[in-house]
Amino acid sequence: MKRFVIALVILAVIITGGVLEAVRVDAVFDELQCRISALEAAIKSPDDDALDEVKELSAWWEERRAELELFTWSPDMRALSYALAETEGSLECGDDKNALSKCQSLLTMAHNLHDLLNFNLADIV
Repeated sequence: MKRFVIALVILAVIITGGVLEAVRVDAVFDELQCRISALEAAIKSPDDDALDEVKELSAWWEERRAELELFTWSPDMRALSYALAETEGSLECGDDKNALSKCQSLLTMAHNLHDLLNFNLADIV
């Protein structure tokens, strides 16, 4: 009976950890997509300073990436960092068209990475 109770407690801890991980991943990637969309709007607007926006986004992502890598890992998370750096480089060179195309790549990468890291029933089946 003791072993059964211990097994149930361990199972509850594992399930709770999985649920908390899924909630955190959802929150991070929802905010990431909003920030990338805001960056895209800043690039399109001549009044906004998109370079500051991308630097802020890069710093924010690096903090979240380090946090996410504590409990989940994917090489695509680091690839997203590279894509952000390429976007920053395009903006520094004044190539807004390339930066806009990078934003679309960032949105696609963020969506795919979210699907990869998130819990999916297809992963079980």
